[in-house]
Amino acid sequence: MAKAWPLLEELYITRYAHSSYQVTPDAFVSLLHHCPCLVSLAITVDWHTIDHQDIPRDIPHHGFSHKALSELFFGGSVVDHPIWIAAFISAIAPNVKSITAWDHYFHGGSDEFLKNSQIWNLVMDSIKSLPLVHEQGRRMMNRG
Repeated sequence: MAKAWPLLEELYITRYAHSSYQVTPDAFVSLLHHCPCLVSLAITVDWHTIDHQDIPRDIPHHGFSHKALSELFFGGSVVDHPIWIAAFISAIAPNVKSITAWDHYFHGGSDEFLKNSQIWNLVMDSIKSLPLVHEQGRRMMNRG
């Protein structure tokens, strides 16, 4: 599908909590790779393959970086390790300015909503901080 629409700028597959349609992080990156103009995306991702391993020392997906993407909607995607997910998203889509997941409008005020929306807020806050950490690392490496 992504190969058929390389100029696609917006794609909304699902924004709902309990969608049975989830993609893997690899499929998410493949979609981004084949849609370089994509600015906004709504998709539910099964983050468990990243959630259950350490942050890799190497850059994910051989350094692939999608520069256009700025807005993500992850619906009811569940995350156990928000920092690991933030590091992955920050590396793959460094210009993301907004992530919405577990939106109150779609998911209500349940305990599950409260827990998951707080975790996703931590993901977004971490993504905002990571460029500063990267810049500090670059400056330290340049000092030699």
